[in-house]
Amino acid sequence: MSLRRLILTKTGQDVSRCRGCRLCDEEYSREQDIPLYSLIQLILMNDEEVLTSRTLWSDEVLRCARDACTRELDLEKILLVLREESIRRGLVKTEGHQ
Repeated sequence: MSLRRLILTKTGQDVSRCRGCRLCDEEYSREQDIPLYSLIQLILMNDEEVLTSRTLWSDEVLRCARDACTRELDLEKILLVLREESIRRGLVKTEGHQ
């Protein structure tokens, strides 16, 4: 299953609604290795690099993601699904997250 389909199935959020405005990147955190806009683009390309990104595990990014999208994508839900999938695949340790 593609990452886009996984997110759509688990959250109802269709990341293809992203129009590339990059306003979500205004909520930048030093804990990000991949900005939110780039993360969405990688999901659309089904690039599994997102599943090993530090961005997923930043609580600061998670808080900022809640209201970051002007197209009303719930980026917080999307990040949580990616966290869950990363754990399911054994890509990160659940203690300490990395």
